[in-house]
Amino acid sequence: MGLYQRWQRLRLSGLQACGLHTAAVPTPPHWLAERLGLFEELWAAHVKRLASMAQKEPRTIKISLPGGQKVDAVAWNTTPYQLAQKISSTLADTAVAAQVNGEFYDLERPLETDSDLRFLTFDSPEGKAVFWHSSTHVLGAAAEQFLGAVLCRGPSTERGFYHDFFLGKDRTIQGSELPALERICQELAAAAQPFRRLEASRDQLRRLFKAEYARRGFSEVKTPTLFSTKLWEQSGHWEHYREDMFALQPPGSDRPASSRSDHPARPPTDTLALKPMNCPAHCLMFAHRPRSWRELPLRLADFGALHRAEASGGLGGLTRLRCFQQDDAHIFCAPDQLEAEIRSCLDFLRSVYAILGFSFHLALSTRPSGFLGDPCLWDQAEQVLQRALEEFGEPWDFNSGHGAFYGPKIDVHLHDALNRPHQCGTIQLDFQLPLRFDLQFKGQAGALERPVLIHRAVLGSVERLLGVLAESCGGKWPLWLSPFQVVVIPVRTEQEEYAREAQQSLQAAGLASDLDADSGLTLSRKVRRAQLAHYNFQFVVGQKEQSKRTVNIRTRDNRHLGEWALTEAVQRLVELQNARVPNAEEVF
Repeated sequence: MGLYQRWQRLRLSGLQACGLHTAAVPTPPHWLAERLGLFEELWAAHVKRLASMAQKEPRTIKISLPGGQKVDAVAWNTTPYQLAQKISSTLADTAVAAQVNGEFYDLERPLETDSDLRFLTFDSPEGKAVFWHSSTHVLGAAAEQFLGAVLCRGPSTERGFYHDFFLGKDRTIQGSELPALERICQELAAAAQPFRRLEASRDQLRRLFKAEYARRGFSEVKTPTLFSTKLWEQSGHWEHYREDMFALQPPGSDRPASSRSDHPARPPTDTLALKPMNCPAHCLMFAHRPRSWRELPLRLADFGALHRAEASGGLGGLTRLRCFQQDDAHIFCAPDQLEAEIRSCLDFLRSVYAILGFSFHLALSTRPSGFLGDPCLWDQAEQVLQRALEEFGEPWDFNSGHGAFYGPKIDVHLHDALNRPHQCGTIQLDFQLPLRFDLQFKGQAGALERPVLIHRAVLGSVERLLGVLAESCGGKWPLWLSPFQVVVIPVRTEQEEYAREAQQSLQAAGLASDLDADSGLTLSRKVRRAQLAHYNFQFVVGQKEQSKRTVNIRTRDNRHLGEWALTEAVQRLVELQNARVPNAEEVF
């Protein structure tokens, strides 16, 4: 039974059993029925994919349990819940979720590879958090499906959960109705509507980095955009970088804001500046409490907006802007962890650039004039970077005198389709900011030690990298990055309804899709228009496709891929997108 049929059956029986008057409940909106139907279609494709993976890869995997016990499982088949049942029926009944290799995991989600498995019960803080979060969704489903509510904010809290929703300007929930709503939630959670979680995303580039950051042990943080110049004085940026910073006075100040040409050596005490980088703020975060060697390396990632007062003559399209985002990260580590972290940064860089299809060239930028700190520390830092580059095995050269004022760096250069170089990623060592901010951690012997700071960006400016990508692919974006993935084209107006259904199936799967229902154009003109717009795929539907619930597929290069069942075609595109295939049109 589908969700919509279950909704119709339970809506009446549940409300009558709870004593609510069904006449006062609004008719279910059409969008809810459509959304539930699309979810069922997407869920069926998900189940089919899991079955396919289980059939292709029926290998034995090793699962490590708390206490050192190890058990066998079958990849893409065995679930944490099944293992919990084998251990103890009590554990199976009380577990609310699992942790697999440190990640939260649904109990019914099949295990994929060798894993460390831990079960979370309501007695643990993590188990409580999962339970309250899931409870929020159950409450939202009850209010939406049984009361016709429009859902608003609904997070979990430390000791429970809540959900805001809107029932219309003339209706509110009365206190006497709360027990009824609670009973509906219990019925939904207990048996009537199993809790099923399915995630889809269209923001593919950010999804890639979220996954990579989590896998590599980074914590994403957010820091303010505006700081007092006292911070920039402490970090040394005001002395060395003030010509490239936007400074301003707060409202009510008698002093006018400083311009680019008349920055004083010492700013007024109430001067503020937009941040051109995140490192000083991350140093404050490190220093806000005592740190232990057990916490290191501490890896912080920040996607906040940065502002730099670039000269107007230096601006250019997406490649150089005054406001931009950077995949900015800072790693605080002990000196003996430094070389391993640099190797990890280089590996991160190579893996991401391989996905994006870029070759790159590396340069070791050494001590500039006007540098900060002890020359001996500079020599040490440059030697660490040089050893890491030599072990990495990719081409590199020296860029003497072009390091940052606080430390040497490895710069990453890409070339666009016109062979123009662009400096994107960077890995920078910094012994100066830990000194300036007096950063310390308690070492294994109990004495206070000084961490080393690594500044690291893989993409650099996200806008610049997008510009280079656009130049390199000539507007023909790979499927997983494309803003125009699929266009559905009905042959005649009689097929428009089915074409719209096909488009909704694509959207429900997280694919960017459009519908070309322009009745004033011939089919050949619509196809040509889609090709000129660089849609990766065209789904053409005529009378035959409508009757068979299929689509006829073409690519932007006018390759004919033939007739596919709609659900199978959508599933195949999702697979190609998730695998980040660079030539999806050729391997479809």
